[in-house]
Parts: sequence; C-alpha cells; structure tokens
Amino acid sequence: MFQRIFLFVAIVSLITGCAAQASPNVYRGSDAMRAGSAEQVTVLRVRNVVIAGDSMLSAGPGVPAIVSTVVGAVLGARVIGNGNGQYIAGALSGTAAGVIGQVAATHLSQRDGVEVIVRTDIGRQLVVAQGADQQFVTGERLYLVSSGSGYRLTR
Repeated sequence: MFQRIFLFVAIVSLITGCAAQASPNVYRGSDAMRAGSAEQVTVLRVRNVVIAGDSMLSAGPGVPAIVSTVVGAVLGARVIGNGNGQYIAGALSGTAAGVIGQVAATHLSQRDGVEVIVRTDIGRQLVVAQGADQQFVTGERLYLVSSGSGYRLTR
C-alpha cells in the first residue's frame, strides 16, 4: 500500500515538475558557437507581463490533464476499492488527478517577464518580450541581440 502511494506521488511530481524556465541569460545549444548580430537600441517603454507555455508538457492544452488522469485512474483503481468499487475509485481519482495535473502544469509554466519597446538608431521600433532576469528603464541604451532563437535585450 505504501509503495503504491509513494509511486503515485513520484509520478505526479515528475509530471508536474517539468517546467522549463527559459531566460535571456541562457542560450540554447543550437545558438552556441554561432554568429548572431547586435545593435544598440534605446528603450521607449517597459511593462511587466506574464509569460506562459514554457513547460515541456505544454505541447497541447490537454496533455498534462490526460497524462495525470490516466495515471490517477490506474493507481486509484489499484489502491482503493474491491470489485466494482475499483472502477468508481479509478474514475474519481482519475478526474481529480486530471484537474490537479492541468492546474499544476499551467501554474508551473508561467513566469514573470517584461515587454520592452525599443527604437533602433535608424528609427525602427521593435517589441521584445523576455524573462524578467534584467530590469530596464525608459531611455536606457541596450544591445538588441539577434540569434537563431529570436531576439533578446542585454546591457
């Protein structure tokens, strides 16, 4: 009984704990050792935003719910009840695990970010959204770095 509960907790923790936190201070392996470009820009406006969907399980909106529902149903049916009670326990635990898994995955895939509107020296305006690892202020001169995975701002 204890082993089954431990297995259930371990699987749910594994499923919901897979949030990948991307950052402007972290380069992807495909961007390392490759030339990019950088140009100086001036910050026009900064606002805080929430960045969602960076979880490994966010490939589809229902993936966490489906996986946790199946795991919850199977484990619930095996741990609780006998005979027809197994089916009821499996259905109830599967439903609860699905809701909990989806809410946890949604919450874990969100992170704080900033949306920065910048102007290049030739007058072009761009909007860059990135993690809030660095804070910027209006009028500040920054570098707009372009690489294979997009744009990022840095000092």
